[in-house]
Amino acid sequence: MPVRSGTPGMVDVARLAGVSHQTVSRVVNGHPGVRPETAARVRAAITSLGYRRNATARALVTHRSGLIGAFTTSDIDTDRLLSGIEAAVRAAGRTLLITVVDPDDPTGVDRLLDRAVDGHLAVAPTSSLLATLGALPAPPPTVIVEGPSHPLGPSVGADHRGAARALTHHLLDRGHRTVHHVTGPPGSHTAAERAAGWRAALAEAGIDAPEPVPGGTGPDTGHAAGRALADRHAAGEPITAVLAADDTLAPGLFHALADAGLHVPDRIAVAGIGDRPESTHLAPALTTVDTGPRAVGERAARVLLDMVEGREGTDTTVPATAPRTRASTGHW
Repeated sequence: MPVRSGTPGMVDVARLAGVSHQTVSRVVNGHPGVRPETAARVRAAITSLGYRRNATARALVTHRSGLIGAFTTSDIDTDRLLSGIEAAVRAAGRTLLITVVDPDDPTGVDRLLDRAVDGHLAVAPTSSLLATLGALPAPPPTVIVEGPSHPLGPSVGADHRGAARALTHHLLDRGHRTVHHVTGPPGSHTAAERAAGWRAALAEAGIDAPEPVPGGTGPDTGHAAGRALADRHAAGEPITAVLAADDTLAPGLFHALADAGLHVPDRIAVAGIGDRPESTHLAPALTTVDTGPRAVGERAARVLLDMVEGREGTDTTVPATAPRTRASTGHW
């Protein structure tokens, strides 16, 4: 059947498939009530013509842009987390817009507000970003991802407290009298939860928590923390086990401890959190916990999409895995 020239539209798809344009619309938007053979014919026509939905026209009809905005100010696992968000948003037929906001100037949210997004995902937000979003006169539906509970909307995150608690018990069960901790970035909700899990495990074992070592993320920060631990060890503090708040600290931590003659795991056992792909390729391989950042991203996006459709969103904690024991914690 001939179709008009130019960019194919819904009417062209309907003519080729021998159906009404309303039927094409139902198939394109995933509505039920279309017979499977009819839907298959419509999809074949879409493929044959190379039809693409007109997002602008759809927005005029639905009064929704089809855009989901994600703000982030942190690089903690955001690669895997954002991939989970994008997958869920794409599966829902929507488009994800990502803006990296300067922690010292969260007014960058205006870049997404100007695009009339249907909802916000605030990823690992700072307090200033939350304050900026909270001050909006009529903010769209908002989900806090890896952040604290907030009046803006529900919070979705991993069980960081449980992950750190499990790793600390893992080290104590190997015979260590205590476990030292290299912290995550200052002001990070995730880092605070991991430190709380470490303290909770020590308290459950009747052990006073030693002074934590300031950390953050990245090998350079880990190297500085390793030097600080080596200095404390040289001064007579018994240090035999360390929980690093983030896997990315481990390479620098291993390096600094080895330089001080405190080789991992012979002299000091080390565990991390995050189960990043490079963890298995360290020497020795790192004992760690997968906090499921991709699953967190997917779940957060689905919660937000429900809210955009008028359903209620609730706080959600995504379980972490059990510790994955590798050579860095040795056999004590």
